[in-house]
Amino acid sequence: MSAARDVAVEITKNGLMAIPTLRDYRISKTRTSLTFAPDALERYAFAQLNLVRRVLGDIRDRSIVEIGPGDHLGSGLSFLAAGAATYTSIDRFPGNYRGESAKQWYAGIRDAWPSHYPDLPWLRDLDPGTFPEAYSSRVTSIGMPIERYAPASRFDVVFSFDVGEHVSDIWEFARATSRLLNPNGTAIHRVNFGPHGCWEQYPDPLIFLRFPDWCWQLMGSHRGLPNRRRFHELADAFDKAGLTTEVLNRQVFDTYVDPRRLTRRFQSMPLDSLTTSSAVFVCRHR
Repeated sequence: MSAARDVAVEITKNGLMAIPTLRDYRISKTRTSLTFAPDALERYAFAQLNLVRRVLGDIRDRSIVEIGPGDHLGSGLSFLAAGAATYTSIDRFPGNYRGESAKQWYAGIRDAWPSHYPDLPWLRDLDPGTFPEAYSSRVTSIGMPIERYAPASRFDVVFSFDVGEHVSDIWEFARATSRLLNPNGTAIHRVNFGPHGCWEQYPDPLIFLRFPDWCWQLMGSHRGLPNRRRFHELADAFDKAGLTTEVLNRQVFDTYVDPRRLTRRFQSMPLDSLTTSSAVFVCRHR
């Protein structure tokens, strides 16, 4: 492993993504999460539903908006199968939700449903073969950054899964959550504060916090790399947006951290915030 080599590679990739034709080509290519695999159903379809049910229990008749669902709407299909009234997705780069690869995920969800949710019979009127196009009254897809979206309605549940670490502005992300949420609704955001991409292979999980901001921008400004905002910053953003926050399943890196090795912005931050690897924020209006 060579950090210098990886920095050079990341800067090159980021530069290429700044070229519109190359960017469009890269976005159009099939990505890992769009290649159907039965053993990946938990990660890309059921984990989202399981988390929401863990927090809320029964989700029947609730309106749900998901920020950044990714390449397909497998989580949305699962929410509807569990009884949600409506599902709305907001994603800066929406996938081909009606394409053949996405349909494979929808069919796989239906086939695996009885073994995962024996207490929830599949709805007879929910056909994965015609999802989502046949359900326009219950499914809405919005293709724009959450930071710029001005909602026309509010929702019972605002949800995201490993998205908060990628948004360009956590303060606007928190304000958008507040704007989207019904007065008595619940927002659930699972955030992955750990390394992504090539930085996952290094023994030090916080190596990606060693680079100054200008260098990090060169590596990822066009690629959606993590914003490197830490746990306490996101908690503060939700608070300033007028939301109360309960934290669930907070995980930390079991490693020694020498703040002096981090870039200056992180050196004075709370150690427990720096070492948080993931957490679930459950937010409600005050």
